[in-house]
Amino acid sequence: MNGVAVALLGVAALCADRAVRTTSRRRILPRTHRGPEPRPRAGRIRLGTRALLLPLAVGCAGLVIAGPLGGLVGAAGGLAARRIRRHRHRKILANRRDEQLADAIGALTAAVRSGMSVPQAMAYAMREAGSPVRDDLTRVVADIEVGVPLGEAIDAWAERSQSRDVQLVAGALDLHRRSGGDLPAVLDQVAATIRERVAVAREVRALTAQARLSGWILGVLPIGFFAFLWLTSRRDIEGALGTPAGLASVLLGLGLEVGSFFWIRALLEVA
Repeated sequence: MNGVAVALLGVAALCADRAVRTTSRRRILPRTHRGPEPRPRAGRIRLGTRALLLPLAVGCAGLVIAGPLGGLVGAAGGLAARRIRRHRHRKILANRRDEQLADAIGALTAAVRSGMSVPQAMAYAMREAGSPVRDDLTRVVADIEVGVPLGEAIDAWAERSQSRDVQLVAGALDLHRRSGGDLPAVLDQVAATIRERVAVAREVRALTAQARLSGWILGVLPIGFFAFLWLTSRRDIEGALGTPAGLASVLLGLGLEVGSFFWIRALLEVA
């Protein structure tokens, strides 16, 4: 019965999360050319509700299996998993943006050399680029079309992306807008710099792949072993959790696991 309840809760959480994500994407994407989104408060409420689905489901599952303590640990684990997933998604998008940015700059440079203005060249680069760079340039072009000055639109793009490569491109365009100069040559140098940075980042990720995998295994293995003992020797685990010393040992072990996980991530972090 407990297994059925846990399975139903997990399936319901995944289905609800998928439905809310699809609905939010369908409502947000058509507004790219409309300017500010209406009712931002309602959007924040929807996103906040979606963020609580996974912790609530895991917490309910832990409550069914292990009581109040299991519910608390499950909810905390769900929140941590949600945060890690969101961080990983942002990092994947950032890496993809950096990899596509050099090609987009190449298209922008070719358009400027052919005689187009910078806004026209950005529209051309938008059509030639892939997502997520295309999405970023779509918003920049939309801002320019509704009357936002070119410099402000580019600065807003750099601020939204939080990418040093995008900030480098924005700085080059802003410098050309203020003082003039050979923009295609400058953009060629910027594209070459970005390609070198992307190549170095790929090499670093390849060299640290084994260490990152070891960190994940070391972090997940004790939790899996604890779950295995809970299923096979539940009476012994309940006896350990029923004493203050056993509960303190479990909490200390969880704290050390979390600390070691983030420690390994910090060691592998490359500026």
